Amino acid sequence: MRVKRLSHVSLSSRDLAATERFYVEIMGFEIAHEFRNAAGERYGFFLHAGGGTFIECFRGEPVAGAGAFRHLCFEVDDIADFAARLKAHGIADVAPRRGRTDHVLQLSFVAPDGIEIEIHQHDEQSALKSYLPED
Repeated sequence: MRVKRLSHVSLSSRDLAATERFYVEIMGFEIAHEFRNAAGERYGFFLHAGGGTFIECFRGEPVAGAGAFRHLCFEVDDIADFAARLKAHGIADVAPRRGRTDHVLQLSFVAPDGIEIEIHQHDEQSALKSYLPED
């Protein structure tokens, strides 16, 4: 038996509507499932992040003891185009750069609730390229 892939990460959100807008409108993900209580009130949702990977968001304060969490990273096909999309949504200072040792094209910014988001584009210079599935 082996692990197939990362299934999901789970995040707390003080403002579910802002979190939804960010991940749907800017990141381009779609709501795959909504969590609702017996009164029909939404308290969370699953976002499909592509390739069978999800982000699970719940209304609430950050979970105590989650100090080892550093950032979320997503892969894109065109990092320059994605940087332009971020700038169009008011997220400035997001110029792509190369990683020092892995040579991956990358950029970083902060999402709602202070979560750092990293974006990667793998090309022939990426040290991780040989590990990626063929598209």
